[in-house]
Amino acid sequence: MNDSIPLSEKLYLLGIHPQKGGIISASYTAMDYVLLGTLFLELYLNGNIKFEEKRIIILNKNSKLGLHRFILEKMGKAQKPLKISRWIDKLYFSLKYIRKGVRQNLVDERIIRMQEKRFLFFRWERPVLLQKQVIFNLLTDVEKAVFSGTTIEEEIMMLSFIKPAGLLKRIFPEKEKRKNASQKLKQMLAKNQVSAAVADAIAAAQAVTASVAVLAAATSAATSS
Repeated sequence: MNDSIPLSEKLYLLGIHPQKGGIISASYTAMDYVLLGTLFLELYLNGNIKFEEKRIIILNKNSKLGLHRFILEKMGKAQKPLKISRWIDKLYFSLKYIRKGVRQNLVDERIIRMQEKRFLFFRWERPVLLQKQVIFNLLTDVEKAVFSGTTIEEEIMMLSFIKPAGLLKRIFPEKEKRKNASQKLKQMLAKNQVSAAVADAIAAAQAVTASVAVLAAATSAATSS
């Protein structure tokens, strides 16, 4: 996979509608938590933190990336190491800032642009893909990793977020292929090819993401009935 694009940015890119722009509906609710979870894993891969007994331990506060420094600064204020799930809760009010940061990085790299939309008195911006070849390559890499398998830790981390992020149908639009991909992912993740500490981190982030998605679905069903 393209190692120059961070894990969080790859998942955000996959969540953008290829024609219309904006985040696809299946990913909209969970995406903020997916970004936070993958940023934790980026910090681990960069040697900034480690996971120990489901807690985050700071090793090094130096990073060239603004979002990494932002999260490390927040963590540095804690009096003791906190559980991963606790940090996900504590950073709830920073989710919008984090999403904007990930988005701005992609704008600066000219991979996406922000398109202004208006309706009556409301204004908002949505991401639109510019470099569609980047997405094509990413989709190809993901499909290869799913069906051929991988032992690369970062790729396993990314694949572990595909289903919680609501990206399975986006990546595998054909029903039969999607079913096979889901089975392959389940088998791959069951093998637990990453360290126990990283597996705990992935599980914690996935659990929060999944619970948010379930809550959103329940709320939608209640309001439409």
